[in-house]
Amino acid sequence: MIPIICTQVEVHLFRRRRLRSEFLLLRRSPSRSLAGVWQPVTGGIERREQAYAAAAREVREETGLTPIRWWALERLTIHYDPAKDRIQAVPVFVAEVSWTDPVHLSHEHDRYAFVPASTAARRVVWQSQRRALKAIAEEVLRRGADASARDITARVAALGRPAARRRKDA
Repeated sequence: MIPIICTQVEVHLFRRRRLRSEFLLLRRSPSRSLAGVWQPVTGGIERREQAYAAAAREVREETGLTPIRWWALERLTIHYDPAKDRIQAVPVFVAEVSWTDPVHLSHEHDRYAFVPASTAARRVVWQSQRRALKAIAEEVLRRGADASARDITARVAALGRPAARRRKDA
């Protein structure tokens, strides 16, 4: 039997001004695997960590940004890892950042760019990331019932509150 695991998250960050939206892409540093590849924020889920907590942590670690709104896409990225003979399920998150917030890259990346969705779709390597960009347009940017249902801003904000208080409010 092939195991299905969930050890990674993917986060697409965007900023908007009026009707214009731009997505943040990060370029992997030369010293890393897949050097030079453009991607959204990605990273691992730590032991006993909630997926959305991992997403918030990875965004802080890789970009220094604190998003103002968060969504969890309905669609997961699912792929087969032949090296480990397992199926990887990856929750995909979307977060909006302020137009003027500065990006502070970690050592994992050497460049960043805010680009329109069409440019982002051409730069990323994986088809699943292109599908995520389309899903963001459908589920988040249209600002309808889908966006409201997928909004997890309050959950992510609760991560910063003391644990005792979080348990009472839950």
